[in-house]
Amino acid sequence: MTPKEKHQEEQNELKTSRINRILESAFNLFSEKGIDTITMNDIAATAEIGVASLYRYFETKDEIAIRTAIWAWNKQKENIMPSLQGKDYEALTGYGQIEKIFEMFVDLYDTQSTFLRFVYFFDSYINRQKISYERLFDYEGMIATVQDVVANAISKGISDGSIKKRYADCQCDVYFTTMHSLFSMAQKLSLSANMLAMDSAVNGTAQMKLLAEMLLEVLKN
Repeated sequence: MTPKEKHQEEQNELKTSRINRILESAFNLFSEKGIDTITMNDIAATAEIGVASLYRYFETKDEIAIRTAIWAWNKQKENIMPSLQGKDYEALTGYGQIEKIFEMFVDLYDTQSTFLRFVYFFDSYINRQKISYERLFDYEGMIATVQDVVANAISKGISDGSIKKRYADCQCDVYFTTMHSLFSMAQKLSLSANMLAMDSAVNGTAQMKLLAEMLLEVLKN
């Protein structure tokens, strides 16, 4: 490697490090206070860089919000995908794979409340800002990689007889209904689990487990 190439590599590594620090800082701010109230100055200060430097990497807050969402989902993907790959997972029936995926939603609620809060604030921000589908293409692609794993498990379960064949013609509906139910409850509990006195009657983890069991019972052949 020539001195010029080494210098360029070091510059690229520095740029990547700064961008990751910016995205992590934005994620922490957005998940705590929402996106609307956070300014570019807030993000720059938390990332410990000048606001002018921030604008060299990201031209708008919309751009930072979208890139932060991709970054956050990628972090989750890095955590969950190893458990949904390999011989042990492949040896499970389709129902067994879905059961494992649902268990991961309970763990998501228990350990990743900050992520769940961020996604709630991000979805709300995207709708208010009326950001186009085209600008969310990469974000949607990141989520689609997780969707494929769940969809494949549903399809396998119908084929191997572990999931009711009545769902063969509406597999997409099964995916969205189950995933939205689990994710929405996890978000609701993360945002306001103890807002009212009655909310303490059953703890959040127990509610997540019960919902997963109910959905599994419906699917099981």
